[in-house]
Amino acid sequence: MLLGDLLADRELGLVPLHGGDRADRPVRGVYITDLIDPRRYLTGGELVLSGLMWHNGPADSERFVSALVDAGVAALAAGTARLGHAPPDLVAACRRHDLPVFEVPLTVSFNTLAERVQRRSAPRRELVAAVAAGADLDQALRMAADELGADCWVLSAAGWVVGGTAELPEAARRAALREFAAGRLPSTARSEGTAHVLWPVESDAEPRAARWFVLAAGAFDDWGSEQVAIATDLGTVVALLRARVDEARRIAGRSVEAALRRLLDGTSTPAEVAARLEAAGLPTGEPLRAVSLDVGDPAESTTLLREIAAATGMASVTAPLGDGATALFVDDEAHLAELDAELARIAADVEPCLVGRSLAVGTSDITRATALRGALEEAGYALRLAQRRRGRAKVAAAAELASHEVLLASAPDELRRSYRERLLADLTAYDAAHHSELVRTLRTFLDCSGSWSRCAKQLHVHVNTLRYRIQRVEEITGRDLSDFPSRVDFYLALELDHTTPPD
Repeated sequence: MLLGDLLADRELGLVPLHGGDRADRPVRGVYITDLIDPRRYLTGGELVLSGLMWHNGPADSERFVSALVDAGVAALAAGTARLGHAPPDLVAACRRHDLPVFEVPLTVSFNTLAERVQRRSAPRRELVAAVAAGADLDQALRMAADELGADCWVLSAAGWVVGGTAELPEAARRAALREFAAGRLPSTARSEGTAHVLWPVESDAEPRAARWFVLAAGAFDDWGSEQVAIATDLGTVVALLRARVDEARRIAGRSVEAALRRLLDGTSTPAEVAARLEAAGLPTGEPLRAVSLDVGDPAESTTLLREIAAATGMASVTAPLGDGATALFVDDEAHLAELDAELARIAADVEPCLVGRSLAVGTSDITRATALRGALEEAGYALRLAQRRRGRAKVAAAAELASHEVLLASAPDELRRSYRERLLADLTAYDAAHHSELVRTLRTFLDCSGSWSRCAKQLHVHVNTLRYRIQRVEEITGRDLSDFPSRVDFYLALELDHTTPPD
């Protein structure tokens, strides 16, 4: 319903104190509170009813109103039972923050007001009834699209279109992902002259990058109470359908998890594991690849890897394993060969939603179910290689395991730090004291394979200047850079400077 519907209701007799001209503001629920900071219980769009038990002065009003505005509520309804009226400092705080506020007469109970809002804003139930009777996601989206008069989709924050009533343009998909990562829903994403409303799907899925949301053609500012009710109902049924999908994934994963653990500890044979994979729906006669993922928590890693696996469009099964999660992908060799690039693309889509987390992914080579143990170990080594790299979303493939990075990644952090410090500490200290660039010069010199002319050109200095700098490096470190083993030592130390976690 709209705020104007409440203010126009003569039986309620609400008295506007600020924001009475915001009649078109939608109200999506009611929350009654006397907490001075109720943000953790609010999702946005609520009418907050408060008896002002928290109020002891202007500072309290400022804190309370700031919390409501931060939570994105629709308006504040101030009760008069305790103080007889809304305090002037509360009204002043609402004006400063432009939050609509009105007084609730003593003759009107909060329950009466809450029931009026809930009755008017209750979502339609046709969609819920249809899903309860067995309708799938495509049917639910078609019903919602007919009611809204606009195409609808469900998107995963991992980037894939779960379902929809029409083809979603790529520009609109990317704009929606950016808007979802940016903040609170509902909101509007705009791209190339088109607008789409993002509507939340209630979920406890973590991390945020593993959640779904509804997308509908149009702009949220143009929606009325009817569209809001339909979208609310659609969000509810999508949450129900997501729960069914997640349960089916968990059932398949539990059987595979036990089999993989026994395979790794040597208590199960590849044939026994293959039978479990067949039962989970994976044809074990086809080529496969193992993928390991870590986002800091095994349960969250599993949830996110399931979404990423679904985004690839390949047959897969995912289970928690070790400190992260592992998925097995089955497809033809041509498609499996593209998996690294596909995972890198999806990781780029996911990155804005990581919110302070770091995502690392490792992939095995293409193999068969009979060599699954080796594939799991390869994916694990590649994961550790990815974890050493900088950035929030990193993917490493088994093909990279022939690189020196593998040896660096396998060394303990303490040894890596010690090795790096022994070779670079004096140079780093010299640069800091003299505002010089000896470390950068050394790195560029090695990247140019010791070519004086190429290195000087890249650094934009004369060759004689370069020779002087390299001579200073040799004097400070006591190492001869014409000696190939010394160059290797410095190269590895500089690589460690990029990849070693801080002490």
